[in-house]
Amino acid sequence: MSPSDEHEIRQRALRALAGNRNPGYHFAGHFLDLQCRRFEAGEVAFELEPGPHCVDPDGTMNLGALLLFADMALAASTRLYVDSSARTATLCLRVEFTGVPARGRLRAEAKSDGFSPHTALAQAACEGTVCAAGAEVVRMSGIWVAPPAPEGRALDPLPWERRVAATVATLAPAQLDPLEKNVMRRVGQALRAAAHGGFLHNLWQPAVRHTPRGAASRLAVGMHVGNRVGHVQGGLLLNAALATAIGAVPHHPLLTAASAWFISPGQGKALTSRSTVLQKGRNVAVVRTEVFATGGKRVLEAVSNHAIAARP
Repeated sequence: MSPSDEHEIRQRALRALAGNRNPGYHFAGHFLDLQCRRFEAGEVAFELEPGPHCVDPDGTMNLGALLLFADMALAASTRLYVDSSARTATLCLRVEFTGVPARGRLRAEAKSDGFSPHTALAQAACEGTVCAAGAEVVRMSGIWVAPPAPEGRALDPLPWERRVAATVATLAPAQLDPLEKNVMRRVGQALRAAAHGGFLHNLWQPAVRHTPRGAASRLAVGMHVGNRVGHVQGGLLLNAALATAIGAVPHHPLLTAASAWFISPGQGKALTSRSTVLQKGRNVAVVRTEVFATGGKRVLEAVSNHAIAARP
């Protein structure tokens, strides 16, 4: 992590905070700078450029960034069927990792046939892929709903839904409000912990500890992981769960698949995750992870598969 990298990451964070002041999007999306390449006819395409702000020390895309990218692309494919002022939310999400490294520019493509009329709260199924250099990295699918917005207020359109792009100027540190200053404090802490790279790992990763049955973790909630209604963003919520699951089976380091059910909003001061090893064999492990909000309210449940790498 060079001084120029650190400077660029701080400036990127300040630009993201400025963008976050325009209603409709969130800090994490602005920080990663997801680029929409297609948004039409039930199909969407997005691209994500690598850089010191989002890759791990081995040069591959951080898992949190990859999961946010996948979640945003799938969600966008369902939003073609609702008004741009509507809220959509993840009901369930499945990801399968092919083993291809998430290295270089990533491209996510997703499609949906729209919302089903057979449930009281209409549900939309969607599917897609994330590719690197034309090779599939992730196969993904999920179900989204369009619940009422908090307090019944309409939401502002996302950037790719607007006809005119919003103007964003980088904020100066002196212009930050208390919540924005807290984000920049977290950015500074993550930079100090990322002397050899892996900035996002230190910004978005929960603090994981081993337990007799697996692992547990705690993730502080704030604007740095929030979505546009103030809850933890869906991809980052799954990242907290899977980081805990990975910590539960350190001798099975390859995450190969996960299915997650989103039960209630991730909100409060912090989220806690509890991973239980269901099976640990010679080559494969299965982990169940539960995520709770302050007060013990269940937020998410996930089951993940982990494996040992093949010998060269």
